[in-house]
Amino acid sequence: MHTGKPVIYALGNLGTNIFLQSFATFILFFYVDHLRASIGLISTVMGLQGIWHAVLNPMVGQVSDQTRTRFGRRQPYIALASLPLGLAYWLMWRPWVSRSHLPLYFAISVTAFDFFYIIVVLNWTSLFPEMYRTLSERSRAQAWRQSVGVVALMMGVSAPPLIYGRYGWSAMGFGFAVVGTSGFILSLFGTHEAPRLKSSEFAEPTPSVAAAFRQTAANGSFLSFLTMNFFIQFMFSLIPAALPFFAKYVMHLRGLDLSILLASIFVVALITMWPWSRYLVRVGSHRAMLTTILLLALGVLPFWWLKHLPWAIAAGVILGLGLAGFLTLADVLIAEVIDADAKVVGHRREGSFYGVNGFAVRFGVSLEALVVYLVLHSTGYHANALGHATGLVIFGLRSLIAGVPLLALAIAFLALRYFRVQESPRQ
Repeated sequence: MHTGKPVIYALGNLGTNIFLQSFATFILFFYVDHLRASIGLISTVMGLQGIWHAVLNPMVGQVSDQTRTRFGRRQPYIALASLPLGLAYWLMWRPWVSRSHLPLYFAISVTAFDFFYIIVVLNWTSLFPEMYRTLSERSRAQAWRQSVGVVALMMGVSAPPLIYGRYGWSAMGFGFAVVGTSGFILSLFGTHEAPRLKSSEFAEPTPSVAAAFRQTAANGSFLSFLTMNFFIQFMFSLIPAALPFFAKYVMHLRGLDLSILLASIFVVALITMWPWSRYLVRVGSHRAMLTTILLLALGVLPFWWLKHLPWAIAAGVILGLGLAGFLTLADVLIAEVIDADAKVVGHRREGSFYGVNGFAVRFGVSLEALVVYLVLHSTGYHANALGHATGLVIFGLRSLIAGVPLLALAIAFLALRYFRVQESPRQ
C-alpha cells in the first residue's frame, strides 16, 4: 500500500467532519440563541431532519451498491454531489428570511444539506473497506484518515467562536463550505475501486432496499455494533450541541476560552491517533474499543461538578484520548462485519451496511434534539446575553454534558460485549 493513496483519500474527512461537527455543535445555538428562533419549532425540525436522514441512508446505500458505471460504484456520486453539498451547507448559515420564517427556512436548507451530505459521505466512506483489507492496512489508512478528521473536528468545533465573533456566521459558513468541498473533490485522486468488484462480486442478484435492510439488520454482530455505535455517536452529538450552552451559562466562558477547551480535546486526539493505530494492531479491534469506551466515561464524568477552565481542560484531555480511539476503531469494526457478510452472501455490500448504520445513527440526532429541548424547556432556560441561569438550568446542562452521556456509554459497553465477528487479519 503506497502512503500517498491513503493520505489523499483521507482529505475527504475535511468535508465529513467540518460539515457534521460545526452543524452538530453550533446550529441549535445559532438559530435559538443568536437568531432567537422558536426553540420548539427548531427542535422539531431537528427531530424531523434526523428521521429524513435516517430513511435516506439505506436508500442511498442500496442505490450505490447497485450502480454500474465505467468510473465505479462510488466515485461518480462524490464527484457530482460535492459542489451542491457545499452550497447547501453555506445557505444554512446565511438565512435570507425574517425571524418568523426561520423555522421554515431551516427546514428547507437542512433537508437539502442532508440529501447531498449522505450521497457524498456514504459513498466516500464505503470505499474504505473495499480499498483496505488487512488490520495493518486498515489501521494505517484509518490513522491518516482520522488525523485529517481530527484537524477538521478542530476547525468545525473550536474555530467557529473565533470566526463568527469577528467575521460573522455567514463568513464562517462560506469558508467551511470551500474547505470541505475541496477535501471531497481532492480525495477522488486517492481512491480506486477494486477491479474484481466489476465482475465476480457483482454476479449475485442485488436485493431490493427493503430486503437488504432486513438482511443487514438481522445480522447479530452488526446489531451489536449498531447499538454500540448509536449510543457513542449520540453522545458525540449531544455533548457538542450542549457545550456552547454549558460554557456560557454554567462556566461563563468567553469565546476564546470555549475554543481553548474544545482544542484541548482535539489536539490530544490528533497527537494520539498514531499510537492508537499501533495499539489496535497489538491488542486487536475488540479489546481496543472496550478501552475506548472506558476512557470516554472517565472524560465526561468530571463535568458533573467542575466549574473552572483548567479542570475542564484536564477532562478534555481524557475525552481526546477516547475520541482518538473511537475514530480509529469504528470503521474497522464495521469493515469486519462487512468482511464476514461477504463470505456468507458471496459479494460485498458496503453501501447497504453503511446505509443501515446511518439510518440508526441519525436517529441519534433526533434523540439529541429531543433531549436538549426537554431539558432546556423543563428547567426554564431563557436566552440572555449575560449568561444568567437558575440552579435548575445549571443542573439540566450538567445532565446533558455528563449524566446522559454516561448512560449512553454504559449501554454501548454492554452491547459491545456481544460482538462476535472475527477480527481482521493482522497483516
